[in-house]
Amino acid sequence: MGHTCFWLKIVAIALFGLLNIYLFVISCGINYQYAAAQEQVRFRDEMPTMDSWVNSPFGKLKSYLFNVTNGPEFLSGRDARIKLQQIGPIVYKIVGYNNILNRTENSVTYRKHRYRHIQFVPEESVSPDILNKTIVQFNSFLLGAAAKYCQIPFTSMGFNALTLGEQVFMTGSVYYFLWEFTRPTLELFGKMLPLATNCGTLYNALKEKEEIYTVNIGTEVGMENFFRIQSLNGELRIQERVKDNPRNLGDNCPIYVADSLDNSLYPLFLERNSSLSILATESCRVLPLRYQRDQEHDGLNSFRFTLLQANETAPKCMDSTYGVKLPRGMFDVSKCVINDAPSAFSMPHFYGSSYDWRQHFEGLSPNAEQHEPFILLEPNTGIPINEKYRFQSNTPLPDFSSYSRKLTKLSNMIVPGFWYEFDMDHLPTHVLYIMRFNVNWLPHLQPYLMALQLLCALWCVLSLARRCSRSRSYGELYRKLCGAPVVQLETILNPRPQHEPKLTTELSLK
Repeated sequence: MGHTCFWLKIVAIALFGLLNIYLFVISCGINYQYAAAQEQVRFRDEMPTMDSWVNSPFGKLKSYLFNVTNGPEFLSGRDARIKLQQIGPIVYKIVGYNNILNRTENSVTYRKHRYRHIQFVPEESVSPDILNKTIVQFNSFLLGAAAKYCQIPFTSMGFNALTLGEQVFMTGSVYYFLWEFTRPTLELFGKMLPLATNCGTLYNALKEKEEIYTVNIGTEVGMENFFRIQSLNGELRIQERVKDNPRNLGDNCPIYVADSLDNSLYPLFLERNSSLSILATESCRVLPLRYQRDQEHDGLNSFRFTLLQANETAPKCMDSTYGVKLPRGMFDVSKCVINDAPSAFSMPHFYGSSYDWRQHFEGLSPNAEQHEPFILLEPNTGIPINEKYRFQSNTPLPDFSSYSRKLTKLSNMIVPGFWYEFDMDHLPTHVLYIMRFNVNWLPHLQPYLMALQLLCALWCVLSLARRCSRSRSYGELYRKLCGAPVVQLETILNPRPQHEPKLTTELSLK
């Protein structure tokens, strides 16, 4: 039994030593952080961060409406400008879902359910019963239809007659405008034409869309191309923009999805000047990300990228809406909304726009802190750690001089409808721990771990040598290995004294 235990110890120590030697040799040729990144881009189901990606996006959708407080005074001419009062936030919890359909070594195809779970959060809204609050809003159906058909000759008389009962300003609950907004005239048109009759803001914004992405994964495509889109729904262009609009065929129009990103994951080891763009499905375009500054969040250093710059000129294919030239800081989204209604996106409260809103409105307060959209990316892992996705939907109006007097007063306005903010939740705790370890600790730990591996391997070699030589201590092993001389002391007894005592005495007397 003792002999068996002896050899078991020898084998165990030998294996442990070989393991440490192997790890040390491997560590000399690799970077731990880069090796972890290679595992991340392989995008395997076993990844500890996979569940967080599958159940994304996750966060709070905050909606804001504009309440008109002086509608009768404006229409009668007593007030020269329309007074607006912001109502919100009206908060909904959003959880999406990404369903993987196919996976190869170099690509993955998945269907994105962007709004799988939607839940009203009364305690985080401006008031718990905000959905029942009564407000006054622009009649978006009336204004949108008037702007859309304004350019068609001889339509004004018929339009005025059909919309005689429609008011410019409408009274209703917040819930009505968000989820159930419809009009008798619109329902009448819907029986004759293929029109959507529910114009509720969130009802349409949160509708399920077909989004099937094929993106790059794997080490062969390179870290800089990880999760870049190959196609959307099997197409290379955003089809909503292409239909019935030949102008969008130009190469400079941002409708080509290849190499853009879906805003869930980004390439690894980003630089401040990395070329990044996201596919914004709600606005049917590709939005370039522009580095703004470094920023710390949740204990991680990140790069802050903006989605839209102040006074940014829209691409030529998106710089007008049904003949209305858009100011800087806006772009057309008419092909992305229901019934192709005239619509343009800007930053909330017209922040960063050249539109002189003060000429027509009161009550807005544009500022960067509350209204600038941005994304925070951890550069080493390419994972978004915070996001404030903010846009405002507006209706650009042309000259309404051919319409009734109630519409004429709104000529050449850009009417704000609502604005929203998607506020990304904090990442799960285990994902944050993994990111902090990978970013803050792993690069500094590698030399210490390599030194530990070397020491363990050396201990194993010495332990094996001591046990195999049957040495009781490392000192004995040292003497055996180094051949230290053994000094022996011998005592010899001489029976004859070296000096005769008598002779010595006689000599002393003399």
